[in-house]
Amino acid sequence: MINKAKQIREFKQANPSAPINKIADACNATVSYVYQVLHKVKIKKAKATPQAPTQGQETLRAEILRLNTKVSELNYEMQQMGNLLDEYRDECRKLKLHHGGLEYIISYLESRLGIKEQDGTTV
Repeated sequence: MINKAKQIREFKQANPSAPINKIADACNATVSYVYQVLHKVKIKKAKATPQAPTQGQETLRAEILRLNTKVSELNYEMQQMGNLLDEYRDECRKLKLHHGGLEYIISYLESRLGIKEQDGTTV
C-alpha cells in the first residue's frame, strides 16, 4: 500500500505541469494537503543541492574582496586627511590670532611714534 504523500509526489513527477486541483482529484486528497506535500519536496530539493561556485562566481568574490580592502584603505586615508585638515585649521586660527595681535602692536607703536601718513597708511 502506497501512502498519499508518496502518491502525490509520484503523480507530480509523472505530470510536472498538472495543476494542484487535478493532482488532488487523482490522489483523492485535499488541495491544501497537496500544497503541503509539494512544498516539503521543494524544501528538500533546496537543501539537498549545494553547488560548487563557478569560475565566474569565484572571480566575482575575489574582486569584491579586493574592492572591500581598497575601500577600507581609502576610508582610513580619508580619516587621516581629515585629522590633518583639523590640525591645519587649528594652526591657521592660531596664526590669524597671532597676526591680529602683531597688527595691533604695530598700529599702537606707529601711533605712539607718529609715523602714520595722512591717509592712514604706514610708511
